[in-house]
Amino acid sequence: MLAEIPPAGRESPRPLFAGFPGLHGVVDAALDGTMGTVRADDATQPVVAVIELDFYLLAGDPLAPSAEPVVRGLSPPWSVVTSGEDWEPLLHRIWGVDLQTRTRVAFQPGNWDRPRLRQFRETLPDGFTLKRVTANDAARFAELEASLVYNYPSLEEFVERGVGFGVEHEGRFVSGCSSFALGRRSLEFEVQTHPDFRGRGLAAACAAAMIDYCLESDLEPCWDAHNDISAALAVKLGFVEPAPYTAYEVRE
Repeated sequence: MLAEIPPAGRESPRPLFAGFPGLHGVVDAALDGTMGTVRADDATQPVVAVIELDFYLLAGDPLAPSAEPVVRGLSPPWSVVTSGEDWEPLLHRIWGVDLQTRTRVAFQPGNWDRPRLRQFRETLPDGFTLKRVTANDAARFAELEASLVYNYPSLEEFVERGVGFGVEHEGRFVSGCSSFALGRRSLEFEVQTHPDFRGRGLAAACAAAMIDYCLESDLEPCWDAHNDISAALAVKLGFVEPAPYTAYEVRE
């Protein structure tokens, strides 16, 4: 069994997550102690560790005695990213035909073209306004998509600890970018646009504002794409070095 590691003691699993294939901002936030639950098979010299939010990040040695109970203990529906492909045989052995794979793409920060980012922010269609989310806006921002805020225990904590930029139209947010995870060194992007308003540059405007925020706050912008649209937007914004990797899931 893995024991929960308190926020102040999460440096010990960090070497297991070195070189993790994606979701770098999530890894940093969890190990910084600002978000998520971290469990490990040993508090000081772990061999297997897992970060848990609404999905799992699993790292370490899949041949260790503690690895199989962790994989067996996953409760469907679940989604997991592992530290390497060497976990795949264990996942297949335990979950068999129920195991599905999908490709995600991790990006690295580029050499940012600040004038181009400013252009994304300033060329919205008429009737659309970009703004930073405040306490007065948080509830309406969350209505766009729960994933923009659900890693925070409350909207109040999202406003206090997190960051959000949204595009408003006729009194509601129709696109937004938030800090899906926020640590001391990095910020993982979450971008959502209402289906009726896609293709108008709204997501690019919100994400450009978040990149500027990161640069002004000495944070590394982290982008992890789950589909081709997200990957194309990352390239458009200036993220580089796309690196595909595999995520695993079992559905209900």
